[in-house]
Amino acid sequence: MPAGDNPKYNNCFTLGEKCWHNGRLIKVPVFIDHYDDTIQNLYGSKNGDKRKYYELSYEEARTEYYRFWSSENWEKSSKVLRISLWLDNAMFGNLHIFVIDFDEFDVESHFFKEAHRLADKVTRSQGGGYHMFYGVDKKRAEPFFDNINLLASENAASFVCKTGAITRDGTNKVDLFCDTGHFIYEWEPWDNTIGLTDKTQELYQLIKENFDLSRPMSSGKGKRTSGKGGKSYAMLEELSEGELLQQMSAEQREVFADLQTKSSDCSSSQWFSIGIDIYHVFGAELGGKVFFLWSKPGHSFQPQGCSLTWSNICDRGPDTELVNGRWADIMQGDNKGKELDGLSLHEALEAAPQVPLSLEDDTSATLEEAAAEPTFRDLPIAWENVTTEENGKQRTGHWIVWNGNRSKREEFFMLAFPDQYNKVKKRVKFLGQAADDVLRLTGGQRTKLMYEILAWKYGLEEVDEQDSLDLIRLCQREEDNKTADDLLSRLHWPNGLSKLVTFGVGMKLDAAAQQTWCYSVDYQEDKALFTGSPMTWERWQVKLIEVLDRCRACRYSYSKMWK
Repeated sequence: MPAGDNPKYNNCFTLGEKCWHNGRLIKVPVFIDHYDDTIQNLYGSKNGDKRKYYELSYEEARTEYYRFWSSENWEKSSKVLRISLWLDNAMFGNLHIFVIDFDEFDVESHFFKEAHRLADKVTRSQGGGYHMFYGVDKKRAEPFFDNINLLASENAASFVCKTGAITRDGTNKVDLFCDTGHFIYEWEPWDNTIGLTDKTQELYQLIKENFDLSRPMSSGKGKRTSGKGGKSYAMLEELSEGELLQQMSAEQREVFADLQTKSSDCSSSQWFSIGIDIYHVFGAELGGKVFFLWSKPGHSFQPQGCSLTWSNICDRGPDTELVNGRWADIMQGDNKGKELDGLSLHEALEAAPQVPLSLEDDTSATLEEAAAEPTFRDLPIAWENVTTEENGKQRTGHWIVWNGNRSKREEFFMLAFPDQYNKVKKRVKFLGQAADDVLRLTGGQRTKLMYEILAWKYGLEEVDEQDSLDLIRLCQREEDNKTADDLLSRLHWPNGLSKLVTFGVGMKLDAAAQQTWCYSVDYQEDKALFTGSPMTWERWQVKLIEVLDRCRACRYSYSKMWK
């Protein structure tokens, strides 16, 4: 099928080159600075201030290319500047451009031969790889592509962005792209006279016959996801490290390299605080993708939870500031010093941010206070705290009110998970030396260890991720509720809700600790290692000061920072 009357490629061209980053050769979009005819890296995609360089016409791209080629800087360069493509809304006539990028291939395989035969345009990379181009009718393709799990995740800014797909026979590994913020570096000169035709149906059949694609967390219907409390948020889009680097400035890449030295297996407050810093360095859109990639290796990583947390970070971000001093120095360079040189002392003091002196008196609204009332399975849920007096002493009972019932914590779990709760009626008993050693741990760590042992031996019941998010939010809103605090701590464990449902919510080992010591914990596949840490002020003051700085920057009280 033709691509319309007198079709041509739209403004989908950019310039690209290869450069070294952290010992790796990467491909990046660039532009020519007309001031001195030098190559400058592009970043920010079409949302940045260099948008026009991502959407050049072919004629404009040729003009820019030959401007640099004819300058004296060409001979000094690595001579790898090329006319390339940016696939966001890339079209030929009324058809969107669909690209199969072959990473690994067998030219004698059935899929390769059929893909090559079907392609309207085929180009080669410097390393011998293949880019195969097709036209697709996006509207007609959507139900077909959704049927084979090819669409990007729900509400992602992409139509198709599937990387590392391997054919059923294992002979080809490809990336599949269409209408997505992805850079295609073209090594061979681009022949703009070769157009595309509609291959929607043929591509669908070819991919269906050769791949088993996994469905993203939410398939691409363009809807928003409803989170805890009914809050609407967008699922974050997963990109590879190379794709992210293409969108970063040199300073952002340096920060990104430092971020990769930090573990995402940290407390929820630390995770959120680092997310705030990511927001300030990379912005809302690119920052979300960076946050997702960095968070993914964490043991408790959940795509929906990560996306919802990023939505909260973006809500909170404008009222905070960048705390990480190293990152601030990287992003500001010498500008900060130069700016202060030009200010009087009075002006410099006036420009200084005002930090609350009393952390506990800070009354700024937190994320939890600003959010809607909590729900569980779309029904309102709340704590009801009842204080009674017995023999002259006051006691407070904590009840959960949901679905017309007022229940204690364990009764609520029985009600909410009737066919799963406490399905494995087992407990852990430590014997011999282990019975003494376990008392060296705090009560919370003993409890966590027991659940880990049972999960390793008996496995876990499957639970809905949204249930966990709803209960976390319910507990986060509570003040002076030890039952909620204890439940929140357990929900934050890896697979926390699954463990509570499978083995019961009340398991613990009460006993006085034998001694006071500090330690780190490394939960491995079949064991847990507890390693002592020296309790010296020189060691701990660094972390304490960092926490206090983050409290001030996020305008949290100390107690809320750790909640």
